[in-house]
Order: sequence, then C-alpha cells, then structure tokens
Amino acid sequence: MPIPINLLIIEDSPADAELLVEALRDADYDPVWRRVETKADYLRELSIPPDVILSDFSLPQFDGRTALMLLKERGLDIPFIIVSGCIGEDVAVECMKSGASDYLLKDRLGRLAHSMAQALDRRRLMAEKRQVEQRLFLESFHDSLTGLPNRALFLDRLDRAVLRHHRDREHLYAVLYVGLDGFKVVHDSLGHVQADRILVHVSQRLLRRVRSVDTLASLGNQEFALLLDNLKSADSAIRIAERIRQEFVTSFELDGREIFLKASIGITSGAQEYERGECVLRDAATAMHRAKGAGEAGFAVFDPAMHEQAMTRLKMETDLRQALERNEFRLHYQPVMALDRGCVAGFEALIRWQHPERGLVMPQAFLPVAAEMGILDMLAERSCAEACRQLAEWQEAFPRVDALSVSVNFTARQLARPDLVAKLRQMVRTTALKPGSLKIEITESEMMEDPKTVSEILQELSAEHIDSCLDDFGTGYSSLSHLQRLPLSFLKVDQSFIRRLSLESDALPMVKTIVVLAHQLGRKVIAEGVESHEQLSILRSLGCEYGQGYLFAPPLPDTDIPALLASGQRW
Repeated sequence: MPIPINLLIIEDSPADAELLVEALRDADYDPVWRRVETKADYLRELSIPPDVILSDFSLPQFDGRTALMLLKERGLDIPFIIVSGCIGEDVAVECMKSGASDYLLKDRLGRLAHSMAQALDRRRLMAEKRQVEQRLFLESFHDSLTGLPNRALFLDRLDRAVLRHHRDREHLYAVLYVGLDGFKVVHDSLGHVQADRILVHVSQRLLRRVRSVDTLASLGNQEFALLLDNLKSADSAIRIAERIRQEFVTSFELDGREIFLKASIGITSGAQEYERGECVLRDAATAMHRAKGAGEAGFAVFDPAMHEQAMTRLKMETDLRQALERNEFRLHYQPVMALDRGCVAGFEALIRWQHPERGLVMPQAFLPVAAEMGILDMLAERSCAEACRQLAEWQEAFPRVDALSVSVNFTARQLARPDLVAKLRQMVRTTALKPGSLKIEITESEMMEDPKTVSEILQELSAEHIDSCLDDFGTGYSSLSHLQRLPLSFLKVDQSFIRRLSLESDALPMVKTIVVLAHQLGRKVIAEGVESHEQLSILRSLGCEYGQGYLFAPPLPDTDIPALLASGQRW
C-alpha cells in the first residue's frame, strides 16, 4: 500500500516539481503536495506544517538557505531536503550544518525516496527521544501522585529567583511552606489509597492560588511549597497565605464523606539575604512548624530568632542522643516524710541531665524534646531500673529504717506499654527490692487521657505489690467515680495549694476537703511543696500522712542520701 505523505515543495518550475512527485510515486509514496516559490507563500503554508519540505536552492525571489532559516526560527522540526540543479559542495555542507536533512541533484532523483525515508526515520527517532527525555524529566522532577514539581525542581526555580534578586534588588519573591494539620488521622482512618486521593484534591485547590509565574511543589509528607515570584510587595505573600487558608474552610468530599483539614503556613521572603534556595525553604519550614505549634491553623512569618531556636532544638536532639550513649542522665531523690513520725519514709526519683557543657539540666528543659524524639520510654525504663537498684542498696545498708520506698513518674502512654508490668516485675526481682517498695506516680491530667486503660494497668501493678499515686491532684478534672474505681494508694496534693497554705488562706478549706475525701476513699495523702513549719503543723492537724518539700530537703544526688538516712534526723 502506498505511503501517504504531506509534502511542501519550494520550486519555481512546475515541471521540476512534477518530476519530484513522480519519483516519489515510483518509490511507493502517495504524496499530497503544494508548491510555493515566494517567501510569503512559504510562510503561509507553514501554518499547517508538512511532513517533509523539498526545496530548490536558488529561486528568482527566494532561496533554500532563507527557507531553512525561517523554519528554524519558528522552532519547527520538519525534514528539509535540498534538491538543486547546481549546488556547490561547500554550500551543501553549510546547509547541512544549518539543519538540512540531506541534499541531492535533480539529475539523481533515484536517491530521493531513500533520502526521504532516512529523514523521516531520524525525525521519528528524535521524537521518541524527546518523549523519553520528557518522561524522565517528569519522573525526576515531578511528584508521581499529584503531578506537581518535586523538591528538586522547586529548589532549582527557587535558586533562580535568589540569583535574580541578587542582580536586581527590586525583584521580590517569597516562599510559602504549607503543612496539613490532622492528615495523619485521615490516613489512619481511611487508608493509604483514600488519603492519596485527598492529597490530589488539596493540590488542585492550592493550584487555584498559583499565578503563571509561580511554582507549587509537593514535598512529600503532606507538605507543599509555593514560590511566589516577581511580587509587587512583600505583603502580597501574607494576602496569598490568607487566601490559601480560606481554601481549607470548605470540606473535601470523598465518596460522599466530608473531610475537614487545616493548613499551617510558614512564610519567608527574599527581602532577607539568602545565598541558596535551600536556606529559604528551610526557614519557611521553620516558620510553618512555629505556626503549627501555636495550636491553631494559621501562618507565621519567619524571623532570624526562629532559626536560632531551630538550631538550638537540633543541638538538643543531638546532645540527647549522645547523652543516652554516654549515660549522662542522673537521678536525684527528694525525701518523702512520714509526718506523724517526722522521719524519712521514702523518696521520689527525679531525672536530671548532667550536661558536659551546661551542667545540671532540669527535666522540663529536655523531657518534651525527648518525648518527640521517641526516647522517653527508654529514659523511663532506665530511670526505674536505677531507682530500684539504688533503693535496694539503701534498704540493705539501713535495715533499721522502716519501709523505705521509691516512687517513679510515668505517663499514661508509658503505662499502656504491653510489656511494662513484666519489666517492672523483673526489675523488682533482679534488685531483690522489698515488696511494696516501688510506687508509680501518674499525674491527674495524664490519667484522664485514658482512665479505663490506666485503671487496668494499675490493677495489674497492684497485684504485683506495686502501689500507685495520683500526682498533682486538684489541678485536673478527675471525677469521683474515677477516683473510686482507680486502684490508687495515694493522692498527692499539688504544691500550688500547699505553698499558699496557712490558717488565714483560702487554700486551707481546699486542702482539708482533699484530705477528708482521700481518707473516705481509703487513700493516703502526700502533700508536696511543704516549705514552712506552719504548713507542716496544719498538715499534721488535718491528718495528712506524708509530705515532701524544701522544708525537709530538696532533691538530692544519690551520694547525699546515705548521710541523711544515717543521721536519723526528725522534723
């Protein structure tokens, strides 16, 4: 079957054009052809590009070199074969260098079909190559899920914006870093496939706010970045951030289900001096985390203090990991006094960090970071094992001191670990600790996060003769029904009440009520924060069994405890 081909012939001789067409028909081609001999006609015909162009080199009003140049100026990739009656070798080579596919003489048209086949094959191969390159580009520089540019392409365009700002200080740009709040809940509830569909919907909404000069990228981990280029003013970034936030007011619909998401947005602008796009993106991400940490979906504008805080946080994380390896954590022990006898009855183990540069670091400065790093459970386990070992040593060294105990603080999440009871049982057995010597403390607010699970764990601990204490009582929202059901041995009155305790203060009736309530529920009371003899006297008169505070002793290193126990001091 003849091969159809759309042909444009640049030729001033109609007879010569017919000869070209006949040569192709003899080679089993079926050409549809048009002939032109002026520049104007040629340009008009290029509006519907042909498959191949056959061109004489010299025409009265036109020539092949000009035709080839006009073709390239329009970015058209069309095989261009010069067919001339007389063309020098040098001119032919020059045309080939300029982009001609081939050249041949009019008295040798037998080679025309072969030349055309080669030109068309080269064109096909080049088209396939461009398709492969385009696919590789898309795969390398675009997110496979949303089709948006990925981090690599975003940073390339951001680097260009930074360089342009260096050359022209009037050129303004900004980066918005968008993080989705609550997406993990969606992912865990609906599954991976449905969560991906939501991300596609999110990307489509964000694209509504993107101008042609801007770049929206998917950075993975439910985060997006928006490069706002060529801004009129830095304030424009804030207005666009507010518009993006409004895109999340409306729910996302998925199979008839409404999904609500919020976005936290970090903003940084090129008004600050940056050398690399990576630093711009880093600061925008820092601002996004600041906005997310504020607890309410919104946006935050980066300032250098944020970077300093981020670097401090990074160093803290590095130091904490090294602290675990170097065993830099220490336990200090605050004595718990039996108020009726005025003597030491036990200790609360409190973790400290013996930092090689900063000295002794208090727990509030590093425990929240340790929790986010996922090493809090390891710290609690090590602390509990060390407290058991240390108490067993003191029990053996001071047998005359009755029923010494140690209490260790746990969170509700730590208590919920399935292996916790078995590990505590093993610690008690390994250290030969006396039964009932280990106590677990959990704050009232922690307990209320999951009272049912906490109750079940405390029941198991009670069966192992491990008592429990509700810490910071009076500051949370525990109900009487929970207090009745929880297998608690002690209620610890929060120090905010005890420090205000006096015969004239409004804290007195509150503390008295707590003590009476605890006794009616069969619980013993520990008052923390005892700092004066008046407070001690009042607590004794109320029947409070135990107390701890600076009146007796601050938290002490383990090396100071033997001297305290040996002294037999009473209050």
